[in-house]
Amino acid sequence: AEEYQPDGRDLYRFFELFDWESIPLARRLAEQSAAGEIRITPPFKPHLEDKLWLALLWSPALRKIWGQSLRESHLKRLREIVPFGWVLDPEPLPPHAALPRLDAHSWDEVANFSQKERQLVLKISGFHESAWGSRGVFIGHDMPAPEWKDKLHEALESSGEQPWILQEFRDSRIVEHPVFNDDGSIEMMRGRVRLCPYFFTDNDGETSFAGCLATLVPADKKKIHGMSDGVLIPCVVEENSKF
Repeated sequence: AEEYQPDGRDLYRFFELFDWESIPLARRLAEQSAAGEIRITPPFKPHLEDKLWLALLWSPALRKIWGQSLRESHLKRLREIVPFGWVLDPEPLPPHAALPRLDAHSWDEVANFSQKERQLVLKISGFHESAWGSRGVFIGHDMPAPEWKDKLHEALESSGEQPWILQEFRDSRIVEHPVFNDDGSIEMMRGRVRLCPYFFTDNDGETSFAGCLATLVPADKKKIHGMSDGVLIPCVVEENSKF
């Protein structure tokens, strides 16, 4: 990407938008895309790379807007997939209010949750270099209580400049898959999988499923994105598959 010279062909953007300043041609590509001179996917839309949407999807204040913007079946499916989330905001709640599903009146109470209660994931959001590759992801029940408390307070203190979200933790299924070792031998690996489907829209405006990439990490890992011992696996959809 650093040395690419555009030649008029459609482009697939493989760099994060927060990193655009390190890509010499990023601004030129964005301008050409905006002018309709070239087509780039994913588009230059920073809000689509912001985790904040994962929490805003559950905001009661936006319930009507989501209902107007999405089909009912699509919204229902999204909420089945996306864990419940909260946007961290240090503003105190009214005396009669509580954080939904947390049964807590303040973030201080959440900071003092027991390990069993900390089935939560803290994530940095926004246009930030640590907002990708699991660098800004903290799993509550895997952290010592003092560390969890400090990290949550740190997130609240910086929320005015850098948004943070909190989500319910969902454990993933363990699967087995053959992988290659460095010496070329093959062994079965037990691990967790992240699936990344790819959809593309053609010149006629038709969007279709183009493929899927799986990332497999050892079963003892709860974070998947950015793990150095992860295995990248292209997927094939079988006609008679039960999945």
